[in-house]
Amino acid sequence: MESGGETVTQVEQWSVEDRVFRIYNLFANIPPVGQTTMLELQRDEHIKYLNEGLKQLGPSFVALDSSRPWLCYWIIHSMALLGESLDYQLENNAIDFLNRCQDPNGGFGGGPGQASSIILQDELVLLIRRRCV
Repeated sequence: MESGGETVTQVEQWSVEDRVFRIYNLFANIPPVGQTTMLELQRDEHIKYLNEGLKQLGPSFVALDSSRPWLCYWIIHSMALLGESLDYQLENNAIDFLNRCQDPNGGFGGGPGQASSIILQDELVLLIRRRCV
């Protein structure tokens, strides 16, 4: 796969794909009983992780600064899929953040003060439509 002109991002992507493929193959070759055990959803841990992510993302997310509305969408949507609602303060903080992403000329940007993007409109409409926010 390496031709000498690949980017760091490509090399990292291939590395992740290789690791996922090895895990998938390992999983596919174990008996169904083992698969069921391995797939146990740790619901409380997921909810805790999602709540913490909505409060403040870790330093590894710094490269995703302009994707914060997307992250809000995926976190809130994940909570809804788990049948959980946000606590009042966390919901208000998310709404406040998303309001600050609104461009005075229309639309929403990837963060406060960022230019609006049609792609971000979709996620925010989905949040409103699902009544997650």
